[in-house]
Amino acid sequence: MSKLMGFVSAVVIVSTLASHPNAWGQEPSQEPSDVVEVEKIKEKYWAKADDTELGVVQNRTYQNARKFEFGIFGGTVNTDPFLNVRSLGVTLGYYFSPYFSTHLICWKNYASGSTALKTFEATSGYTANTNIPHSFCGAQASGDFLYGKLSLLGAMIIYFDLHLRGGVGEIRTESGKSIGPFVGLGQQIHLNKRFSLTLDYRMMVYQEDLKGKVPGATFGAVLGNRTNVTDVITLGVSFTLGATGGTE
Repeated sequence: MSKLMGFVSAVVIVSTLASHPNAWGQEPSQEPSDVVEVEKIKEKYWAKADDTELGVVQNRTYQNARKFEFGIFGGTVNTDPFLNVRSLGVTLGYYFSPYFSTHLICWKNYASGSTALKTFEATSGYTANTNIPHSFCGAQASGDFLYGKLSLLGAMIIYFDLHLRGGVGEIRTESGKSIGPFVGLGQQIHLNKRFSLTLDYRMMVYQEDLKGKVPGATFGAVLGNRTNVTDVITLGVSFTLGATGGTE
């Protein structure tokens, strides 16, 4: 029994020494490691900067800096449940940098009665006291703080900017004029270095006078003033003017 235990102990010792080359005074073997070309990776995926500081992740493929932009758009204006309002307009802007721009913006509204209004008129014999919005003209400032790329079904890469907007302008309605500030956000999808698609949402607030439309003593009279919160959703095409920039 003691001989068997001694043999087992000897096998364990030899196996341990064989698995640890240092135990025999040998240096561990050096496995070849993959060489990572850091400078090439930085050049491809990071903007140029000082050696101690890295810039923005990936250069922008499409640059708007120091360019004029002209756009045409159309959309919907949600202002009154008794009205269906569509809009058609134009914008003209200038990008001071890739992140900041100002624009002039105007649109004309095309209104008609909604299903709710037609139902109300058919059942009551009267109409609703609505105030049809005619047009809007103003100015806006935009901040493009998020730029990225998306893969479309693995077949193509889509380049886009996410922007925040804020502005103010004059609203013309059936009952008069009013000043309307607005805030919003949107996304610009670049088709190439000149053309892009722009989807925007704006929330606008303004004061309006409501005039009576029901035949009687109050017909045409101002019934009161109310605050109108309007949602404007638009989709348009933009064209930039200026030297092209960015990298493919």
